[in-house]
Amino acid sequence: MSDKNDSGQPGNIQFSNLVWQLKLQAERQLGARDSLRDLLGNPQRLEQILSEAETRGDAALRKLASDVRAQQQASRIVQAQPKRQVPMAFLVAGLVLGIIGLILVLLLGRPGAPAPDASPVQSTAARTPVAMLFRMHGSNTIGEKLGPALADAYLRSKGAGATDVKELAADEHQVVSQSATAGSRPAIEVFAHGSATAFKDLGTQAADLGMASRRIKPEEIADLTALDGDLSSPSSEHVLGLDGVAVVVNSANPLQTLTIQQVGKIFSGDISDWSALGGSAGPITLYARDDKSGTFDTFKALVLDPLSLKLLGSAHRYESSTELSDAVAADPGAIGFIGLPYVRRSKVLGISAGPGNPPIVPTQFTVGTEDYPLSRRLYLYLPAKAPSRDAADFVEFALSDAGQDVVKQIGFISQNPYTEKVAPDANWPAGYSQMVAGAERLSFDFRFESGTGNPDTKAQRDLGRLVAFMGKSGRGRSLLLAGFADGVGAADSNLQLSQARADVIAGALRSRGIDVLDVRGFGSAIPVASNDTPAGRERNRRVEVWLK
Repeated sequence: MSDKNDSGQPGNIQFSNLVWQLKLQAERQLGARDSLRDLLGNPQRLEQILSEAETRGDAALRKLASDVRAQQQASRIVQAQPKRQVPMAFLVAGLVLGIIGLILVLLLGRPGAPAPDASPVQSTAARTPVAMLFRMHGSNTIGEKLGPALADAYLRSKGAGATDVKELAADEHQVVSQSATAGSRPAIEVFAHGSATAFKDLGTQAADLGMASRRIKPEEIADLTALDGDLSSPSSEHVLGLDGVAVVVNSANPLQTLTIQQVGKIFSGDISDWSALGGSAGPITLYARDDKSGTFDTFKALVLDPLSLKLLGSAHRYESSTELSDAVAADPGAIGFIGLPYVRRSKVLGISAGPGNPPIVPTQFTVGTEDYPLSRRLYLYLPAKAPSRDAADFVEFALSDAGQDVVKQIGFISQNPYTEKVAPDANWPAGYSQMVAGAERLSFDFRFESGTGNPDTKAQRDLGRLVAFMGKSGRGRSLLLAGFADGVGAADSNLQLSQARADVIAGALRSRGIDVLDVRGFGSAIPVASNDTPAGRERNRRVEVWLK
């Protein structure tokens, strides 16, 4: 491989890594907005950044600039060295040795022999160096399949005719890059070792974009605000899609449904035999995700914590959802929890929020509306301070119709709107049944920030999606809004709160030119979750959208 690329810059991996670090620091200290590809391909721009770093940057940035210049100088020395003529005798000897080596490979080679280790940032199919656009770290649920698929689709949207996916030595660590081209190849790193690592790596600047299958915690926001800005703000927190934490058993298990309380008692060890649930006698074997997993955080928050329970210490723990699902499918006494796309050969159970609540099976619609008790949101977190330009561009792609189509293809729940007919229920209030008679329900609900009447970050994005939907598929149809509150407090107060929330959404839609035919509040009627927990009450505070 040449020591320089087509631009005349050194073409080695060490140089690319140094320029990558320079890019990140220049974004934060100098306000630069250059991609790594731009800096490697434009010597004049790189020289400008180096000069600014040496005059305006701190000691660490000046040291980076010095290291980059040292690499450039070393490359020039190598290029300037005269080429020596190789004696013919040595050429002949080398040819003979090469033929002998080939014969030995043919004689001694065998199937399954280990391949030599590959460079961590070079494709096995193409030897041109990669230019890392950005690094995406965090959730295994997102990073195992969805992250690489979105990276692939994003690169193709930018003109990449084909891409390579490079599995690195570390598990759940991939580099998705454009296939061989002249010069460096744009690439995206996907490092998937749990949602907690998203915020850890954003804090150490080891990542440019965080993947999380649970919402950022208050302490994480506080720890990262000085460096990354408020990661809970609409400019930083982006809902990538939705997922249901599916409770799965072996396909031969006759059980069909469980309440959240039963699930909690099973995974804490309070219920340890299938006979206690009406099944055949036999020990229950527990399978759970690892502590770094956002799936476990969600399960813990929605199931264990409200019941003051802890996961039984003897549960089998897995970093990979796929491996966990396959283990449940192979064990007749097993029960586990995983993200919806990883059900594979296991059997999914319907889950009830509690007594009086019907069991709901996780489907595209029940998870999209967040009616399923164990539904959850998948997040991308982009630093508010000096975000990577490439990472920000990727986020917009992931939230677009094209990106959401990829979300759906992988098996998660897309946020692209659609409507579905919903069978009427005898428990519905008369006014609600009358209002939605003959109408179809939209595939998402609007929800609000805790303790406020403000639409949350997903709802704000969904307003735009609904406006676009009405301009295409909703033409000539009437829009209906039904507001709901939780079951805490007086009935009159809840009725007023539910009406106020529906009015907020109606006002936001009307200000965008969308006519709303009917807006009503129904108080604490038709709860979709238990009012005994903060998470359940938050889920019950919603505005449904119907089209007639």
